[in-house]
Amino acid sequence: MDMISKIRTLATGLPPSRGEDLEQMTEDIYHYFSELDDFEVLRVEQTSAADRMVVAAVQTTMQDPFFKIVVTRTWQRDLAFDDQWCSFEDHEGMTLFRFLTWDDDAYIAGEIWFERAKKELA
Repeated sequence: MDMISKIRTLATGLPPSRGEDLEQMTEDIYHYFSELDDFEVLRVEQTSAADRMVVAAVQTTMQDPFFKIVVTRTWQRDLAFDDQWCSFEDHEGMTLFRFLTWDDDAYIAGEIWFERAKKELA
């Protein structure tokens, strides 16, 4: 199921978020992932696409299974509204984290691309 279908199914009739909520999500993604060890936020930006309102690029040296646990926990605890959906997709050295979160007024959908780098040994 693509993101537009997911939005129609889960956030029925809600408009895409604009303004303060979207700006806050952008800032929060940068803030919370910057605070984590083994994560470096490369960029976070807003787009005009209804299915990718926020797009971020993050480099990480954290390995599985901890990587997905940390990302999911950060998303659910610090970023998502009460209602949320998320998924992971692996793509040649990258992991795509798609997310959708909504409240009674609007939804926010986006992607965080994680570049999976190897940790350098000292």
